[in-house]
Amino acid sequence: MTMARPATPDDKWIQAAQSGDRDAFDALVELHGRSVLRYVERLVSDRSEAEDIVQEALLQAYRRLSTFTPGTNFRAWVLKIAYRTCVHGWRKKKVAPSADRDVVSQVAAPAEVRGDAELDAAVRLAIAALPEDQRIVVHLRFVENMSHADIAQITDSELATVRWRLFQARQTMQKRLSSWAPCEEVQTK
Repeated sequence: MTMARPATPDDKWIQAAQSGDRDAFDALVELHGRSVLRYVERLVSDRSEAEDIVQEALLQAYRRLSTFTPGTNFRAWVLKIAYRTCVHGWRKKKVAPSADRDVVSQVAAPAEVRGDAELDAAVRLAIAALPEDQRIVVHLRFVENMSHADIAQITDSELATVRWRLFQARQTMQKRLSSWAPCEEVQTK
């Protein structure tokens, strides 16, 4: 017996947008646009390029809205379109994705909040050193809070591949951070 999926706030906007209501699609963009931009900024080297890609991805989403399957994750669907738009741009330019981006600027809480600037910097460096495919899944999982299934959909990967990449990223980071120790003075009594 299949359980019905609980309604999401997107459902009413999606149904209206698929019926031709442009304002409903604008509401969906308002709900998910910042998330899409944040994701694309992690994939490309500058904000202007990211904004152009997001515009193109949202235009494609609007044009393809009739292909969206109600009851599935709209944000994941739009992120997949954005990801494919990036990949298409890289292939067209014959360039690789930006490797110098700090993909995890939002993964670790700001140092001011935690009071641990050294650990924050160490985590950022460890994630920045990950291969691009691992950095992408780390961003989608821990910044965008996407499920493994949604990440697989976005990146056109098998679910097992997503889990493997996250596992590899955790293992690599654990090795890199295992030698990290804060600079503290040892106090003796």
